[in-house]
Amino acid sequence: MKNITGLFLVLLMAGSSLLYSQSNLGRTDDLGRLAIAALVPDEAGLPAGAQRMLQNKMMQIATQNGLGAMEERAQFAMVPVISIISQDVTPTAPPQMSMTIELSLYIVDAVSQNIFSQTSMQLRGVGRTEEAAYSQALRNLNPRQGQFRGFVEAGKTRIVEYYNSQCDVIISGAQALAGQQQYEEALFLLMSVPDVSRECFHLSMNLTADIYTEYANQKCQVYLSGARAAWAAKELDKVSENLSMITPDMECYDQAQELVATVTQAVEAEGASSWDFKMKKYDDDVSMQRLKVEAGRDVARSWAYWGAARYFDWSWLYKN
Repeated sequence: MKNITGLFLVLLMAGSSLLYSQSNLGRTDDLGRLAIAALVPDEAGLPAGAQRMLQNKMMQIATQNGLGAMEERAQFAMVPVISIISQDVTPTAPPQMSMTIELSLYIVDAVSQNIFSQTSMQLRGVGRTEEAAYSQALRNLNPRQGQFRGFVEAGKTRIVEYYNSQCDVIISGAQALAGQQQYEEALFLLMSVPDVSRECFHLSMNLTADIYTEYANQKCQVYLSGARAAWAAKELDKVSENLSMITPDMECYDQAQELVATVTQAVEAEGASSWDFKMKKYDDDVSMQRLKVEAGRDVARSWAYWGAARYFDWSWLYKN
């Protein structure tokens, strides 16, 4: 993630003069399709009960404004930052904890680590324990409060504006990474583009297919070498395991088929049961381009746990 972010910033500074002319806001229906999840990362530092309560409140804000998304698919998220303004013990019997907090909500891109919208409010709660006071304060949060509509609309609009204006940077960054054979990172960067930024999304998907082809051809030789070494050691399970990773779009596919024929012939000549391994094939009616994009997405997810919010690095937002 740090390598991507550093390269991203360098390219942004170099190419900023070319980007502003490309900033075109997406259509209204594009904004309607943008999904934002409500997340309360552990880094927010809330007690468990208060954490669950706040996430439920935030989910209500998201769904009431047409933004609901599942946590495990969250690239764009609404996340909280809480500051304690005051914390006192009441002079009552029994004594209770009185707490005033400032709750700031942010709409962010967890991949590019950008903040698109922010709103804040003060909440007060009283309880027998700190967790109870936290929960009481958050219980006073009204998801229908008027300020949330503007907060959400601003976040959606700025997300689309950002990706429309930064498309050249993203494309150039991915190409640079691929040129250094950092294919997984390149695919990860391209897959961060949301489909609501239509033109950039299509450019990214086309480049994804090309970069995945380079990645696949590099991996093909690794798998083929592994299969040959396994055959030399007469480890048929490992031969199958390596060959199963080779797909028809890879350059060494024909060589892999030759190895399959060699192994099959040798196994049968030794009187053993037939080795029934078969290479993968694509149906004629299946789009090769689409399969490459899907495969590229799988590589990106595997490289950085993309789409799993609990694996995101939140230190850039929660610095203290």
